[in-house]
Amino acid sequence: MKSYTFRLEPVLKVRKLKEETCRMELGRLVTELSRIDNQLAHERKEIDHYFKIQEGALKSGMRGDQVQAFPMLVAGKDKNIELLLRDKKLQEELVENKKKELATFRGELKVIENLKEKDYTEFRKAMNKEIDQKVEEQTQNWLQYKERKV
Repeated sequence: MKSYTFRLEPVLKVRKLKEETCRMELGRLVTELSRIDNQLAHERKEIDHYFKIQEGALKSGMRGDQVQAFPMLVAGKDKNIELLLRDKKLQEELVENKKKELATFRGELKVIENLKEKDYTEFRKAMNKEIDQKVEEQTQNWLQYKERKV
């Protein structure tokens, strides 16, 4: 008996590889997005921390030039948050584009897998038909042989 071979197997392997590569790239993009979110949270905590330090320093007394440093620190953190928000928006767009690309690759892969399944089903039907035919022939031969003996 001949074994089953799918003629589009190389195409299937390439599609699987593309889909897996896209999935890994999406994972990297999502990881980068979460890193940006963590950095944003850290920057916001830092601003709160600066305000607490400033409040404590004002209660205990401090010089005027020291008071001027806090707004500059907060302004720097605000600018950094603004840049991080811009980066986050760009990263979210990249993630959405990659999700669309992954959906396309999954669809293409599913089409090839369905073709393979259909082809395999046809192969099995043909093999079963061939086996049934051989069994029928052998049964007929055996019955003819038995009739001759009688």
